[in-house]
Amino acid sequence: MATGRTRRKAKLGQYMQALRLRRDPLMIPERAAELALCRRETVTRLENGTKLPSLVLLGSLLSVYGASVEERAEALRLRKYAAQEPAVLEHAGDLPPKYLAFRKDESDAVTERTIDHVTVPGMLQTAGYAAVIAEAARWFNLGIGWEQRAAAERQSRQRLLSGPLRLHSLIGEAVLHNHVGGTPVMVEQLRHLLTAGAQDNVTIQVVPFSAGAWGTMTGSAIILGYDDPDDQGVVYLDYAAGGESVDNKESVAAFTALFEDALRSALTPAASAKLIKAGLRKLEA
Repeated sequence: MATGRTRRKAKLGQYMQALRLRRDPLMIPERAAELALCRRETVTRLENGTKLPSLVLLGSLLSVYGASVEERAEALRLRKYAAQEPAVLEHAGDLPPKYLAFRKDESDAVTERTIDHVTVPGMLQTAGYAAVIAEAARWFNLGIGWEQRAAAERQSRQRLLSGPLRLHSLIGEAVLHNHVGGTPVMVEQLRHLLTAGAQDNVTIQVVPFSAGAWGTMTGSAIILGYDDPDDQGVVYLDYAAGGESVDNKESVAAFTALFEDALRSALTPAASAKLIKAGLRKLEA
């Protein structure tokens, strides 16, 4: 079973925390642990999504919380879901824990919305482009040869686009003008953007320079959505030293609103493709 925090375990933890606070808003984890005959750390790790409880412990906590028959059934369903192994990820041993957790969250998602001001989003990077990006950040790389493994990791991640995942990417016009890796790499990358953008489940829109400030302006953001209407989703903030997932309701709602706001400044998909083609022709001239 996967160790560490996972979105599936977090859903169970959030549910159990809600039951605890409904039972008694003043019941702290220490008191719940005392009544359930377990350690405080066990309760807190369950609630923050880093520990999957045994069936016996889960039953004890449900009794402490006065759970109904229906609530017990829902808790057992969530535990069963959390106990299932997530999709096997290639290169998992190379990935930082927080990025690995994001990859697991991403493998369950049905929608992915991205905001990128400077570089092509990972889901749309060619192997050559990804390798150059990894080389530029070599001070943070994960061992010798990571540049080529990073390219392979990007390609394995992109296989999700052959499934139910729908991708909607907003990229700044600067992305088209940053000659990452030189002309050959950029020619291949822009061609790939055009090919990917023609897929039914991929939408690419460019935010032109004339839009001024848009989005966060401080880095890339990935908003993941799920088929459960009660699941608000999760946002992954990407940066060199290791990304961070944000899944509290207010922050996810804020990033979703930010994406929708930036969308109003973006060119249409057709106009975006035209701009990408113009950049490609300039490179090929």
